[in-house]
Amino acid sequence: MTGAARDAPPDTGEDRREPLSWTGPRIVGVVLLALGVLTLLATLDVSGTGKVSGPRFAPMVASIALILLSLAFLARTVVRPDVELARHAMDEMAGTHWPTPAALLGLLLGYALLLTALGYALATTIFFWLTAWLLGSEKPARDVVIGLVLGVVAGYAFSRWLNVQLPTGPWGV
Repeated sequence: MTGAARDAPPDTGEDRREPLSWTGPRIVGVVLLALGVLTLLATLDVSGTGKVSGPRFAPMVASIALILLSLAFLARTVVRPDVELARHAMDEMAGTHWPTPAALLGLLLGYALLLTALGYALATTIFFWLTAWLLGSEKPARDVVIGLVLGVVAGYAFSRWLNVQLPTGPWGV
């Protein structure tokens, strides 16, 4: 090894990488913070007491946790930028097939819009089946059965055990 090659810093590939971008992680952090604040405000409108057994307690804890975690995440992008986080975000964004998450958001929106019209069990069955198909499942019959069992069992558990009435749809299921 020559003297010049021995004294040169090791090639880490740093100079071949694109410049780091904090835009994506910061947008995610702001969106999560906004969701946390909105859910906290919505939770404050829930009737009931602040007792552990009340309907407001668990959503309030989750909202506060989301706010605190999103603030910590934003601190990693603004106050004390985490270079590894930015690199990881850039790698993930480059490898993401964006039509899939967009279609998942569309399915979720459709699920929310059809929940009352179809009822929880049927809407959940259809949502689970289509989501599994979108994510690459090759066993549609199994997915429908799992979605149906999930929808019926969760609907029964919420209505009978937790006394939370979910939409029943036109069939009363």
